[in-house]
Amino acid sequence: MSEKPFWEGKTCEEMANLHVKVTFVAGAVLTGITDCSGHIRRSRNGSVVPISANRGSERFVPYRDIESIELLDDPEYERIDNIEDVREGDVYVGTDGNRYTVLQRTTSNLQPLTVAVINTTFYPHRSYFGYALRPTPKLPDHDGLWLDRVGNTWTMCDGKVHIIRISDGDWCFTRPWFYTDSVQVVNAGPFRPAKAVEA
Repeated sequence: MSEKPFWEGKTCEEMANLHVKVTFVAGAVLTGITDCSGHIRRSRNGSVVPISANRGSERFVPYRDIESIELLDDPEYERIDNIEDVREGDVYVGTDGNRYTVLQRTTSNLQPLTVAVINTTFYPHRSYFGYALRPTPKLPDHDGLWLDRVGNTWTMCDGKVHIIRISDGDWCFTRPWFYTDSVQVVNAGPFRPAKAVEA
């Protein structure tokens, strides 16, 4: 028995701003971001490709020449397949494709997470879990000064970084250097380039 498509029962407005892959019966494939009118926008000037026969608050109904519509993961996110690894701030994706922000973990084995649902909270059953998405932290990617998520100052040179000042403390240039994919650097993210007046 096949699972119902993630778009089934949703309105065009509920389908807005999703990254999808549309496969047409003739074999053409289109990827893009949906809008609230049941379209995929092709350009900034308003050129669109309609994928739903309805629009707005009406039910989303794919055109007959569409074979499938798949929800794509955003490359800015890391996919988490084990519910035990999900944490606060991750995006919970249900088996039907619906997405929710994870608020916290619970002590329940059957309903281990609390998620945000339009002005309230929800405790989805473990069986509803499809996967989760975690925003990929912005890491230093060029030489210069960087600030981490709590305001510590780091410097990057030749692909390595080290912390040179902890918040408003003293400067120290003798701390160890790390590669940008090391656990010490990843856990300090997201980073942003430091302006001269901030360093």
